[in-house]
Amino acid sequence: MLRLERVSKFYSNNGMVSTGFSKVDLEFFIGEFVAITGESGSGKSTLLNVISGLDSFEEGEMYIMDQPTSGFSAEDLERYRKEYIGNIFQTFNLINSYTVYQNVELVLLMCGCNKGIIPGKVREIIEKVGLSGYERTKASKLSGGQKQRVAIARALARETPIIVADEPTGNLDSKSAAEIMKLLYRLSEDKLIIIVTHNYDQVEPYVTRKITMHDGKVAEDKRLTDIDESRAEVLKRSFCGDLRTGETDELAFSDMARLGFRNAFNIPAKFLLLFAVFVFLCTGVIGEYGAVMNMNELVTGQGYNNFFVNTEKNRILVSKEDGSVFSDSDYNKLETLGNVERIVRNDLMLDENFYLTDDLEEGEFYTLCKTEELDIAQRDLEEGRMPENSREAVLLIPKVGYAAGVTGEMMEKDSWLIDQNTGSKILKDKLKVVGYGFLDEEEEKTLGDNGYYFEAYLCVGDESLSSIRKADLEKYCRQELFVGGYILDLETSAGFYLASSDKVPEGEIYLPEEAAVYLEGNAVGAEVELTNKSLYFTDTRNFTVGAVYNRETLKDRLDMENYEEISGGIFINPDDYERFFDKGNFQSSVIVTDEMMAEETRNRIEEMGYRAFCVRDGLVSYSGGLEVIPLAMFTVILAAILLVMFFVTYFIIKLILKSRNVYFSTIRMLGATKKNCSSLLKTELFVVFNLAFLFCIVIAVLISEKIIDIDLLNMMTAYLSLKDYVILYGVLCLMSLLLAGRYARQLFRQTAMNAYKEEV
Repeated sequence: MLRLERVSKFYSNNGMVSTGFSKVDLEFFIGEFVAITGESGSGKSTLLNVISGLDSFEEGEMYIMDQPTSGFSAEDLERYRKEYIGNIFQTFNLINSYTVYQNVELVLLMCGCNKGIIPGKVREIIEKVGLSGYERTKASKLSGGQKQRVAIARALARETPIIVADEPTGNLDSKSAAEIMKLLYRLSEDKLIIIVTHNYDQVEPYVTRKITMHDGKVAEDKRLTDIDESRAEVLKRSFCGDLRTGETDELAFSDMARLGFRNAFNIPAKFLLLFAVFVFLCTGVIGEYGAVMNMNELVTGQGYNNFFVNTEKNRILVSKEDGSVFSDSDYNKLETLGNVERIVRNDLMLDENFYLTDDLEEGEFYTLCKTEELDIAQRDLEEGRMPENSREAVLLIPKVGYAAGVTGEMMEKDSWLIDQNTGSKILKDKLKVVGYGFLDEEEEKTLGDNGYYFEAYLCVGDESLSSIRKADLEKYCRQELFVGGYILDLETSAGFYLASSDKVPEGEIYLPEEAAVYLEGNAVGAEVELTNKSLYFTDTRNFTVGAVYNRETLKDRLDMENYEEISGGIFINPDDYERFFDKGNFQSSVIVTDEMMAEETRNRIEEMGYRAFCVRDGLVSYSGGLEVIPLAMFTVILAAILLVMFFVTYFIIKLILKSRNVYFSTIRMLGATKKNCSSLLKTELFVVFNLAFLFCIVIAVLISEKIIDIDLLNMMTAYLSLKDYVILYGVLCLMSLLLAGRYARQLFRQTAMNAYKEEV
């Protein structure tokens, strides 16, 4: 069954070589109950470790079933231990956090035993060793004798032909020791039992053979009972034929998952430490990735647009596929979308800045502002009141800045609202600022984050907004006058422009004499055609020339005197003018609540049948494409940080898991393969990692919902989308598996016994 020929074991430590035992020749048979005795240091335990495959040997040959083992690899030794050896240890080597049932079940699971037979088999073995009723008791709660019975049950579970025991009664009282010896003796009827003991008297009534070791050599090998070699041969063949019946060599995936999950929580202190480490790792990686995404946004999100002043990240332009005007039903439909903060119907005003000044020539203040609806001014004003008519306005300003410094002057004087680019008046009448309020922190932050250069929001009523809207629209429209067979393009024809005057009757048009010359004869009464064009519409109307004016007739015709200022004006009635420009909204802006979901919202708008465009997508980079350089640098820095965090985490986990070396060394001695141990460790760490990652995701959700409002955390998560979290999960998952794999490799750099000895 088992034969040693001239086998020697040596140890090397700090350049010194010592002998464990030397030139041992022994042969063992099934049915023997062998006791190995000798003084301390005689080599008896070392011999037992070599026999059981827990330790290697340097000289000679050991045969198992007539097969030499000197050329065995680590994997071969694992298979040898799994198929042939059942270990019983002096210190029991139970998994104290497991129950009696779980300790025995563990061996069967690692052997891949059929799940259906495990429960019955475990209870049968537990009953055999006299521990019925203790199945659910944790090993840590048992007495010494009971623990040794569990160790024997565990050795019996795999039905190996050889059971080795190193001082199995060394920690037991005499009564318990006697009971254990009787139990082992009964087992020796069909197994080879080898016991190392320093107290031979305890085992003398049961042993069939006594081997005495002295100074690393076999001093005596005495058979006390003759061996029935024919019966031993029959038992040997029966073991060879039945060893793996109904079993596989590997731990099943479901069992591995169950054991790994169990191990993740079996020691609370260890779980909490690992959980904290993985939270640190997840937080660090998410934070660094978020910082890189933040820098990426700063680099790629900077630019200019020749068409839009307002390039906010949360602005989406919307128009209809057929180019028609938006109706109330369209706006109602858009409002049903999620992630919509508001809809700006006349979005032209988002791209217009205006000056508010008391005098066009020598004003005491020039405040750059944007116009807004009165609704956003509904707050506690710092001073003054809300407007009561179309000539009154309210200012919303930052607490610090130019506007805050001149607020007193603005409230004392009526002001003109003028176009920033042309310097022309937007409204016919002056506005009076009757109150002002401060922007809240979020509004001020938004103002700063988006790089706006205006200094205040000017909140006015609907009538003033309508006038401003028409003035805005004029800049995007082009007029053509068909007169006397000629087409005068009022945008390109020098000096001509369209204006309105209530002195002109509806349906009539007043021309300057420079335009009237294109009509033959008397221009008054002639029919002309006026066309107003924009990107979205073309409107043509017929007018009758009601009068022709020049410098001398200006006062009489239009009740005006400043000819130089209005020269070239083509005048129509205000109502006709209104009809030309009051066409509704052909384009509006959807302002989203969460800018990170702007792309998704844009897609949903398009699915509803509209054209949509995220304004930020039209930015032209200031760097002219060179932003790839800092982005590459950020990527390299991120990779370096991930590498550093990996090794820092590994060394911390290594310290935490050092106490787990006993566990993994024990299950190795019980027959677990390297693959088993690695899979269990990976599963254990994977479970803890997933809980830590889930914890970080919950924190990220709380941050996004503003339940946790810390600037640093907001910055870390601001630009992370669901896709980014999926990527991060993959990276962190891979890191956790690599950590487990690296640690598992370290565990198997030495024999199971050496790894165990380092920890006990």
